[in-house]
Amino acid sequence: MKYVALTGGLGNQMFIYAFCEELRARGEKTVIFVQHRFNQKAYGQQGYELEKLFLIRRYDGSLSVVQDFLLTLYSQLLRFFPVIYRERLFRMVGIHVVSVPENFIFYQKVFCFKSKNELFRGTWQSERYFEHVKANIRKTFVFNMNLLSEQTSTIALQMRQETSVSIHIRRGDYLSDQYVDGFTGVCTVNYYENAIEQMQDQHENPCFYVFTDDKEWANEHFQLKNAVYVYHNIGDNSWQDMYLMSQCKHNIIANSSFSWWGAWLNANPDKTVIAPQKWWRMFAKDDVVPQEWLRI
Repeated sequence: MKYVALTGGLGNQMFIYAFCEELRARGEKTVIFVQHRFNQKAYGQQGYELEKLFLIRRYDGSLSVVQDFLLTLYSQLLRFFPVIYRERLFRMVGIHVVSVPENFIFYQKVFCFKSKNELFRGTWQSERYFEHVKANIRKTFVFNMNLLSEQTSTIALQMRQETSVSIHIRRGDYLSDQYVDGFTGVCTVNYYENAIEQMQDQHENPCFYVFTDDKEWANEHFQLKNAVYVYHNIGDNSWQDMYLMSQCKHNIIANSSFSWWGAWLNANPDKTVIAPQKWWRMFAKDDVVPQEWLRI
């Protein structure tokens, strides 16, 4: 049995589920391991959202439900042990822990399957981690339209009728000590100005839709004439911003898995997606951004 541990907010959860589907496509019986269903810290501000938004498969058979329960119970007990001992304790019950040095780099070795029972820990942030199931993932990650607000539905219709371009500006938690050495300082004002100019050069009369968790900063630095500032999706409705990004014709993303999925789910065959040259400030290269997207 392969267990894929869930962690992070919605964008990370989607990467992890896509990786889980790749394991299944390779013939492995695989379970999404949701250790803390209602733990906001473990699963971002909105908690575990996959089953609310999409028709996903957590289990492949009833036996895995029992195994999942036992693994959850064991993991809760391991919280009382130092981190350096936990992997060893998993091995004591026949589970080999698989992780990688960096979440933004593709490591082929994770598919070597060294043990019958393995627990995969990571966020697997590369399209290459689900290269054989991309079509299935697009079919799976179709948002529940019944959950859309009337305002979101109206904006989506407008986006489909014009040359719409999403701009995602993420600051918020990226300014915290946890991320200041990596994510912070990548998507600068200069990055967004260059990306906007590129879109204006490539597409006639683009209309920009701005999504951000820092309205004051966006209003101060960007005075776009043909723009809509989408600020109404907050709290439990935050996911609707990802849906709206996916409805745009083109996308300017932040170094964020949230806007990455908004752009990836954009079904326009002629889309232009602009991403930052670096995803994590300390890395010269990474495998996050698909080759057909433009990095500046």
